[in-house]
Amino acid sequence: MKKIWKSIFSLLIASLLFISNVYAFSYHTDAETSVDEPSELLPKNIKSDKATEKAIRRGNFFAQADLIISDQGNGNIGALAKAYMDHAVDEVYISIYLDRWIDEEERWEQVAYYDAEFYAEDYPEGLTDPTVDITFLDQERDHYYRLRSSFSAVYEYEYEGFSPTTSGIWID
Repeated sequence: MKKIWKSIFSLLIASLLFISNVYAFSYHTDAETSVDEPSELLPKNIKSDKATEKAIRRGNFFAQADLIISDQGNGNIGALAKAYMDHAVDEVYISIYLDRWIDEEERWEQVAYYDAEFYAEDYPEGLTDPTVDITFLDQERDHYYRLRSSFSAVYEYEYEGFSPTTSGIWID
């Protein structure tokens, strides 16, 4: 009789585990990027900025991530994101977020974003330096803008990532 009760109890616990909600969280929570992250507002004559993050402790494969914002004129904002790997990896994900400074509220507001995915099977020579080069068109002028990003790389089920953020540049 004891064996039957143990079996019923085990089945009950197992069924509860299978029907429970599961919440996914980022593997590397320190690498998340937030619109509330502070950024310097550069003088209005500076028309580009570069943010770089490098591995402080030597990572296994992700060496560096660069993010560049530039004023391309007429309300167009250039974004260049480049990841550098020590060797070919399986997957890379790059997300770029464009934020505008709201002067009256003294805060950043996300106004656009772009996501890119790179897979090793699409790069026979090896996925070592994926790059995203895009332009956010027709943004409101006479505001500060910045870029935030999230770089993630996967190699043999291991994850490494960076989240550089540029300073704000004036777009006129």
